Amino acid sequence: MDALLASAGPLQPNKKNFSKGKSSGGSASSSSNNYVKRNGSTSHQTITRSDGSKIDASLNSILGSTRIPSSFHQSNLASGSGSSSSQIKPDQSLNRIQDKKLKAKLQRQDLNFKQSKLEKNDVNEWLNKAVSGEKGTIEVDEELGEKTWRIKQNEIQNSVGIASSKKKFDLKLENMGTYKIDYTRNGRHLAIASSKGHVATFDWQAGKLHSEIQLKESVRDIKFLHSEDFYAVAQKKYVFIYDQNGVELHKLKQHIDPTHMEFLPYHYLLTTVGHAGYLKYHDTSTGVMLTQIPTRLGSPHSMAQNPHSAIIHLGHANGTMTLWSPNMTTPHVKLLAHRGPVNGIAVDPSETSAGRYVATSGMDGVVKIWDGRMWGKELRSWHVRNQITNLSYSGMGMLSVGGKSGITIYKDLQSGNTQHSPTPYLTLGLPSLTVNSIKFCPFDDLLCVGHEKGISNLLVPGSGEPNFDSGETDLYETYSRRRERDVRGVLEKIKPELITLDTDFLGKINESRGGETYDERNSRSFRQLGRLERLRVNGKADEPQSIEEEEEDDDDDGDGNNAQTKEKVKRKMKGKGGSTSRYLRKKQKKNIVDNNLLAMKAKVAAQKKVEDTRRKIASGEIVKETGALARFG
Repeated sequence: MDALLASAGPLQPNKKNFSKGKSSGGSASSSSNNYVKRNGSTSHQTITRSDGSKIDASLNSILGSTRIPSSFHQSNLASGSGSSSSQIKPDQSLNRIQDKKLKAKLQRQDLNFKQSKLEKNDVNEWLNKAVSGEKGTIEVDEELGEKTWRIKQNEIQNSVGIASSKKKFDLKLENMGTYKIDYTRNGRHLAIASSKGHVATFDWQAGKLHSEIQLKESVRDIKFLHSEDFYAVAQKKYVFIYDQNGVELHKLKQHIDPTHMEFLPYHYLLTTVGHAGYLKYHDTSTGVMLTQIPTRLGSPHSMAQNPHSAIIHLGHANGTMTLWSPNMTTPHVKLLAHRGPVNGIAVDPSETSAGRYVATSGMDGVVKIWDGRMWGKELRSWHVRNQITNLSYSGMGMLSVGGKSGITIYKDLQSGNTQHSPTPYLTLGLPSLTVNSIKFCPFDDLLCVGHEKGISNLLVPGSGEPNFDSGETDLYETYSRRRERDVRGVLEKIKPELITLDTDFLGKINESRGGETYDERNSRSFRQLGRLERLRVNGKADEPQSIEEEEEDDDDDGDGNNAQTKEKVKRKMKGKGGSTSRYLRKKQKKNIVDNNLLAMKAKVAAQKKVEDTRRKIASGEIVKETGALARFG
């Protein structure tokens, strides 16, 4: 409204008060100056009045003083496309359009398309740098004799940012026993359990405690299920499942004396093994015990899962490592890995490995790296000074070896000279403490350690995977997004029958069943054929061969023109064992009139008639009409 009033100009003075207006010329001149065009460019043109004065239509508008934030300017983009030489302009071919409205619309669409394409290129350039660049590992000057394994935790904490330095913390929980730890798949929630019954779950990033209970009995392991809402605890006698508030939900009496647990998130299977040596699979979505397999090797010392193939690895007291799936009662692989008990197993979850490399450690003080494609010989092995207690792989393929008085971390174990011992990347000292459980935090440069005096979060630069798939594990998921993921996970649950050691086996064609794909069958209208025709195409039609056909075959065999005779497939005589004959005999036992039976009899009779006609034409009894009257035959 103010802009419209301004465009109308000042009011004309009244003639009666003209002399008074003349005397107050100062105020009139000041009012006329209000309509003078401002300095600088505006979005409207000035209007010239009849008295010669000029006014600005956007006098009371904000358009003249509005500007785009500097962060949105093209000059601040990564591609530097904001230069004057590469400004975004509409296509010149649009100037030939005569309709001004259509021309303006198409120009706007062209500018929006070019702008979105430019922003897409900027995002792709940033992603390529993030994927192919360095992952934040420690860099030292080797010419000066600096080594990464000499760097202490306080030096790393002082060098990183404030947000990363606050992630290092220690929970001092003395006189509570040794602690076991476990992370959720997105790494946001942490569960701890002591050997004396202290169990707690919390959001370690927000510092929010979910539940804390005292079970007053020994606890051997703890494991999150498909989300942070449920977790399983391996207690003294049975396995119990609790919710996020610490309320007991289920008591799994089938799992007796459990020592180790693993959860398969895509199959919703809780896997446990106990002192008796029975490997048990429990479906947490239906509550049904799937199977229990006797390992016949006693109580295992270690357990791990391959996240890419869902194969369970067990380490036994006689130095063997076995690989299991719920589809076989015998192990897929039985490998003599060490000369003593296998107390540590870890599978590389990185994208470059895809579950191929497996690390094992034994009481003999040796760490070995195995290739899943060839289990006959280890890729690398070396001795460790301190006694090994546990192993763990990070998202970027770093291996942590925990033992007494500290942890040693290695990287790039598959490259370099495999004949010598690898150089440590970091050494994290824990004086007078024995590592009971270690685990890298997913998608973060952290290593959580459980020991006799609580847990410790240590900084390991470059260990976490920087890129994550929000469809699988979302670090910033909301309540509704998590609820949708839970429902989708149950609907898309993978059957346990698909767990196999060779993942490339899935999707292949079974050659014993014809070896034909759906497209090959559909190309010849396989679905349109009748039941008997389908059996004939697959070679499974067991029809009795008539005597005349046998005589005809004998006559063809006695003929001397073998080059001109066609090869005929001789069908075996199986008497009355044909599938159609069995169907008819089965239906004839019923003393009722069945329309399907009548239709089948009519179909069989028609087929016999066609076969008889074809045989008579071939023998010469009937001369096939080939003239113009053949269509009426």
